[in-house]
Amino acid sequence: MEKVKISLGIIVSLFLMILFNTQGICKVTGVCSNCHTMHNSQNNQPMVYGNSTIPIKALLRKNCLECHTGKNTGDNTIPYVLDTSEPGYTFGDASGRETLAGGNFYWVYKGNYRDGHNVAGLDPDDSLSSPPGFDSAYRNISWSGQQVTCAGTYGCHGDPSKTDPIEAVLGAHHKNELCNATLGNCDGSTVAKSYRFLLGVKGTEDPDWELHPDTLHHNGYYAVDNPTGGTENSGSINWLCGQCHGNFHSDNGGASPWLRHPTDYDMNNVKNKEYGNYPNIALFSGKLGVSATYDYFADVPVGNTQGVVLSQVLQNSGDAIVLCVSCHRAHGSPYWKSLRWDYKGWPGNGELNGCNACHTTKY
Repeated sequence: MEKVKISLGIIVSLFLMILFNTQGICKVTGVCSNCHTMHNSQNNQPMVYGNSTIPIKALLRKNCLECHTGKNTGDNTIPYVLDTSEPGYTFGDASGRETLAGGNFYWVYKGNYRDGHNVAGLDPDDSLSSPPGFDSAYRNISWSGQQVTCAGTYGCHGDPSKTDPIEAVLGAHHKNELCNATLGNCDGSTVAKSYRFLLGVKGTEDPDWELHPDTLHHNGYYAVDNPTGGTENSGSINWLCGQCHGNFHSDNGGASPWLRHPTDYDMNNVKNKEYGNYPNIALFSGKLGVSATYDYFADVPVGNTQGVVLSQVLQNSGDAIVLCVSCHRAHGSPYWKSLRWDYKGWPGNGELNGCNACHTTKY
């Protein structure tokens, strides 16, 4: 048998590829049968989750929610967005936290339908005439009889031109290597190259999905300073939210008094007012690593025009832009309207009010 000669250079190259490929946590790994089944049969038993005899597209064994159901422990390599037992969640405190940046569907799953997005699979019959604040100028689709899905035309993730959620994200899990991505890699050009598979959205992904965030460890949200909103794709997560909630996103006016709470607004524009004292160390010092004025507070996040991770903000124009997710969790929270903190129960509930991170004199 002929001997195969491998040069030292090839060995070194392979070693370096393994050593520096630290982004794999975001790319699907493991044996194919963890996720797929060729025939949906093993030892005469169905292989699809729940022993279903009905195959799933792409030879999958589970759908979106089924794959992402579990408890976040810090050791899991799959981000879990649905826990069947109540996950740990305390505003401003990462100890004991079991929820990620987007929150958790648990509270919707338990029947609190205004505590998050009630996607298909959580509630069997919750069709919409349209989402709250829907404006067809942002996205001209019919919602009649439709329910929110995880992905696709009626969801947030994947390609909105695909109605089926699985088709909308098809192939993205195998191509995604965007953990610790810079804006240049997470450019929104494809589903796999978009922030969290949100097509067209740019930004930087925290490797542990903000399970235990602090001033240095958190997502980097791309944003623009454009207080009048706009239907064009800005690449920001605010633009994505506006696809379903356009009336909440547009016509902020840019002048006092505000008609709606601003998004796409840079607090550097009013740094000489109370907003220049973000994140209000009088209340939030010691919370998620905050110790000084201008420290980034991950539980009241702001965006920037680079979409990068900043440990301090209000240092340069465009580094402290108000987001929809400054106040809300995308999946769900224990609180009304998927808010990050218990605003409805404040004051008197003994909890801090996140509004005061920006409105630093109003407490």
